[in-house]
Amino acid sequence: MRILSVLMVLVLSGCMSTEVIPQGPTFNYSKQHSNDKAVAYFYQFDMPGVNSCLLVGINDKYEGCIGYPGFAKVMVEPGNKEVSFTPNAPIKIANLEFEFNFEAGKEYFFVYQLVGQKSASDIEIKTQYNMLLNSTYGWYLVEKHQALEEMKELRAWHNAI
Repeated sequence: MRILSVLMVLVLSGCMSTEVIPQGPTFNYSKQHSNDKAVAYFYQFDMPGVNSCLLVGINDKYEGCIGYPGFAKVMVEPGNKEVSFTPNAPIKIANLEFEFNFEAGKEYFFVYQLVGQKSASDIEIKTQYNMLLNSTYGWYLVEKHQALEEMKELRAWHNAI
């Protein structure tokens, strides 16, 4: 019973952390990228139920962390990759993941949002129902001009992965 109690405290510590607000630089778009890799931007304004930065994993390797609200810029080798999102807690369990085929030299902009907030041009990548909030949230691929407008006030996480 004691071991179970300790495990619950460790799991909840990531969900109850107060370090969620990014303190890094404000988003600044630059088109200077490598032609042999893809560039993926992941951003969000809210992640209900998670109160720590959200680790962005590419094929099980953490490449960035997103605060609330915040963004992460990730350089990705081309090909079909598993993208996962995991609260930065002592016990790391991905709470949402999807596969995506990245092309070298291309830019991708993914936003996490309520399904009801998506625009007609947003492409659904992966959604899930949040029972606690009685709502469905998901990751959407959005057009560049929309993303650049939405991201201009967002900050990066203060510690690079």
